[in-house]
Amino acid sequence: MALRELSIRNFAIIKQLELEVDDGLTVVTGETGAGKSIVLGALNLLLGSRAEADMIRYGEEQCEITALFSISKQKNVRDWLEQKDLADKNEQNYCLVRRIVRNNKPTKCYINDQPSTLSSLRELGLMLVDLHGQHEHQSLLRLPHQRHIIDQFAGHEDGLKAMAALASHINRTKRELSQLSQTQNDNQDRMELMSFQLDELDEASALDGEFEELEKEHLRLSNSQALQDGVTALIDGLFHNETSNVSSDLGRAINQIADLTKFDQSLEPSNELLNSALAQIEEVQSLLDTSLSRIDQDPERLLEVEQRRDTLINLARKHRCHETELPKKHQELQSEYTRLANQHAQPEKLQKQLDELLVKYHKIAALISDRRQAVAKQLSKEITMQMQDLGMRGGELAISVERQISDEPIISEHGVDQIEFLVSTNHGMPLKPLSKTASGGELSRISLAIQVITSEKSDTPTLVFDEVDVGVGGKIAQIVGMRLRNLGESAQVICITHQPQVAAQGHQHLLIDKVSREQDTYSTLIKLDDDLRTAEIARMLGGSEITDRTKAHAQEMLQSAII
Repeated sequence: MALRELSIRNFAIIKQLELEVDDGLTVVTGETGAGKSIVLGALNLLLGSRAEADMIRYGEEQCEITALFSISKQKNVRDWLEQKDLADKNEQNYCLVRRIVRNNKPTKCYINDQPSTLSSLRELGLMLVDLHGQHEHQSLLRLPHQRHIIDQFAGHEDGLKAMAALASHINRTKRELSQLSQTQNDNQDRMELMSFQLDELDEASALDGEFEELEKEHLRLSNSQALQDGVTALIDGLFHNETSNVSSDLGRAINQIADLTKFDQSLEPSNELLNSALAQIEEVQSLLDTSLSRIDQDPERLLEVEQRRDTLINLARKHRCHETELPKKHQELQSEYTRLANQHAQPEKLQKQLDELLVKYHKIAALISDRRQAVAKQLSKEITMQMQDLGMRGGELAISVERQISDEPIISEHGVDQIEFLVSTNHGMPLKPLSKTASGGELSRISLAIQVITSEKSDTPTLVFDEVDVGVGGKIAQIVGMRLRNLGESAQVICITHQPQVAAQGHQHLLIDKVSREQDTYSTLIKLDDDLRTAEIARMLGGSEITDRTKAHAQEMLQSAII
């Protein structure tokens, strides 16, 4: 069993409804407007469909849908719950799903009573329930849906994912290659300018700290005469002036104070300081003599320094930076040039990568195409057989799978095949596209045949059919019911139907009824026993007037279904 319990509160005209579902085929019937399809709508909402405010029952603030699923045989579901950290540690054989829709507020989603996202709810729902709506035959006219039917039946989901990922990677690489080619054209002029600039900087070879040293040397060389004259004057004033110099004057002062200390010992500190000053003056003489000997009046060196300084100043002006930043600017420009130069090799790398991706893509696409063609033959044969039983004697459905080949094929995530359903509704008539041939009733029956066949291959435990038997009746409706009942032997099937022939085939029969009391209208659900079921089948057969004959007919239909 997959879906075990379904609880609906304040959804559309349903006030409160509790549904228990058994194995096999469960049929749901009721008068038009009683709310049969509303039950399906509630289940669809629970599993992630779009929520609308008018889904909430009039006068209520919120609606709530809850379902309990048995997952003891669904390893893929249990693994998914574990990966999402949503598994119920105490009960791993069941999964509880709940969704609350509120007025003017975001909806709330819960999986095993843990808050979840809507996308997670949709992902889980696809593994739990397969919904076939009454208007699904309309989507059958669309080529993407026809391709989806083939791929679903083929069961090569992993291959499709790998092919889609490769297609995305290929198209992204193509865009990068195109953009890179355009960028390279734009960068060519930039690289030529940079090459000229780098030649200048390479030739200049500015070093860290060089400009600061040049400034100091230029200042010294350009003022060498003033330095020589000034230092000479200092030496003369301190030591060599015959009439008066600091050294001689200081010596005399020391002699005088030495004589005076004989009379007053308090002058001794002053005497010591004067002696210390004389020693420092003598040291100054040594330093000044050294400095004087180093003063170089070298016009050639001054010219060299000025030329080098002017070179760096002009370069800095060109690059709009300070002279001290030239080494850094040189390094940055070299790095950018190297990066752009390396990009010239990038197209070759990208093209090689693209070629490898294309080989992988076409290999997978060819395998998928082969599988599609094999499945198309099988499905065409089985659907054609079903058409004979569904009142389309002589009719034929053929699925065309044509591999698209061109000089520059568009890389699609769906592969290289053009898939189209072709149909002939009468013997001897040519096959034509489904969209141009089948009538509404024929299209509905073809859709039903496809749904029954593909559902047999589905690993989804619960299959829901909403009035897919519209437009058929009599013997054909009985055959539809038998197909669904047989399907219920291997899966849990829920079918909402107006056809008594289909309803009679159910293993379980539920009745949706609309009740009006004191200005309040709501739908209720009744699980029918044998007597009530006979009465409901009779109603469906005879309308408002139920006779003994219709009751007998109903009992006969139910009895033949059991046999």
